[in-house]
Amino acid sequence: MEVERVFIGAGCNRVVNNVSWGASGLVSFGAQNAVAIFCPKTAQILTTLPGHKASVNCTLWLPNSKFAFKAKQLEQHFCFLEMRKV
Repeated sequence: MEVERVFIGAGCNRVVNNVSWGASGLVSFGAQNAVAIFCPKTAQILTTLPGHKASVNCTLWLPNSKFAFKAKQLEQHFCFLEMRKV
């Protein structure tokens, strides 16, 4: 049996500064307890990155990398992620 991804959906958390546009042209935003990666060119969510224990309140692409960003949950916790281009 072959499984094909047809659609990924995610809603943006209602927090100011929750969305960040990266140098790669991709957009990251908090989607409940995950980070969603959105491609404006195709108008699609490429993936969601689950694993946070609380709501993701802020995402920010790092200026020195096209594919690295940090996500903030609550007031004190940061998660630095680097995506690999496949």
